[in-house]
Amino acid sequence: MLKKFHYSQLAESKYLFYFVLVLNVVLLCFTRFYPSMDGPAHLYNSNILNHLIRGNTTLSEFYSINTVPIPNWTSHFLLSIFHIVLPAWLAEKALLVLYVSGMAFSFRFLIKELNPENIPLSILIFPFIYSFLFHLGFYNFSISFILFFTTLGFWLRSQSDEKIYNYFILLLLITITYFSNVLVFGFLGLSIGLYILYFVFTAYSNNKNTASSIRFGSKKLLVLFLVSIPSLTFLMIFYTNVTFFPSGQNYPVKELVKWINDARPFIVYNYVGEEIITEQFFHVLLVLVAISFFLKNKVREKGQYHNIRKADIISIPLFISTVLLFIIPNGSSAGMMSDRYCLMIFMLGLIWIVSRAIPGKLNPILVCIVLTLHIGLLFKHLNGTIRKLDADAVTINKAESYIVENSIVLPINLSDNWLESHFSNYLGVDKPMIILENYEASTGWFPIKWNSENIPNVLLGDKNSISGIHWISNSNSEKIRQINDILLYGNTSKINDPNWKELKELLSSDFKLKYNAENNYVMLYEKIL
Repeated sequence: MLKKFHYSQLAESKYLFYFVLVLNVVLLCFTRFYPSMDGPAHLYNSNILNHLIRGNTTLSEFYSINTVPIPNWTSHFLLSIFHIVLPAWLAEKALLVLYVSGMAFSFRFLIKELNPENIPLSILIFPFIYSFLFHLGFYNFSISFILFFTTLGFWLRSQSDEKIYNYFILLLLITITYFSNVLVFGFLGLSIGLYILYFVFTAYSNNKNTASSIRFGSKKLLVLFLVSIPSLTFLMIFYTNVTFFPSGQNYPVKELVKWINDARPFIVYNYVGEEIITEQFFHVLLVLVAISFFLKNKVREKGQYHNIRKADIISIPLFISTVLLFIIPNGSSAGMMSDRYCLMIFMLGLIWIVSRAIPGKLNPILVCIVLTLHIGLLFKHLNGTIRKLDADAVTINKAESYIVENSIVLPINLSDNWLESHFSNYLGVDKPMIILENYEASTGWFPIKWNSENIPNVLLGDKNSISGIHWISNSNSEKIRQINDILLYGNTSKINDPNWKELKELLSSDFKLKYNAENNYVMLYEKIL
């Protein structure tokens, strides 16, 4: 009866898991775009990537494909593939559905390998899918957790099977993880290395043969190194060729502790309004870990204690990520490192707590609390901010039809919303054009970069900058290109402010209004020939 009940519970949890997954996917489809700060740049540059591959000579004057093996390729590659057959908004949908589903299934797969009895608790991954960084458009960083879960789970499943194709799959998974994110790539290598040591000690405790255990561990570490050689080589090339501009900007310890208590990685648009919900995610995890320690101590007293040590190994990278949160400046490397480490803490903490938890009557109650809060937060985001941002994105995207292919567009951001800093890129997600605001092309760690050697002298009239407005241009080039269109978006009434006087005069004398959205959010001006 006990075994039959167990499988019945497992089946019920599986149905609930799929129901919540479908609900999450459906909610992604409530808007045309799923707007984020960097998302439009990813869509735009994946479109540029496709046109460069097809041989667009106009775009190749301005852009080139980054030949450095940078760890930011995964989302751009997927968007480019989807965009071959789908319009941009559907390509984005396909990527997001793949992300949400991939996170759910890969986490469930990992928990199955660590502790099959706790598969029902794998449903707790859903609130952790929608992080603050995900909503900023950090798609590669977000996707890298799918690869972390999958690769670690695959290694745990196949580490005793020495078939060649398992090594090839492991090499492929580790390499793709590198091409998604360096930080997660590093923690993946650390985690697999720690599990190798765990199995070495397990082997020694079973046979008490030191030499045999050392040979066993050395072979496993050698295999890990060999399958990691391509990605480690790429990593060295990357750091040799790319320059970061770090700052010493940091957060006080007290604030970082508050971040953990509030579950800061999952607060997106309104800290005060959302922390009441998100902090419950952290508190539920604390309850689960407290119950697991309490029940195991009770079982130990009765002489029936069974320690799930394999699940506890992940607590070591969890501890390391916590230490790094407090000692690594937020402004180091590519920036926002505190946000990255804090999210890493929650992802690793979730693995550790869910895989070591003790099945009990309280678990379903905790799951129901988390899912209720999760769905409530999803609707709060959707109705409170996402719909508004989507309306703005669609309005900009509609202006695309008024622009001739391969035109040079100067965007002027007049928006009061900081999340819309790269929204001008929605203009070029389906049509080839040069949008002179492209932060990715300026960094050196994305697939598309400015073709600095061939960029022409880009002028607005006879000027290559006006009243503090600067754009990419090469004043030494003999080739001159005129800006064809100017896009104003946001609070367009600001154009009447004194600091925009020079631009307004140019618009009046050299340009004509081609498109004006009904809500005046977008005004598109075309150069008079």
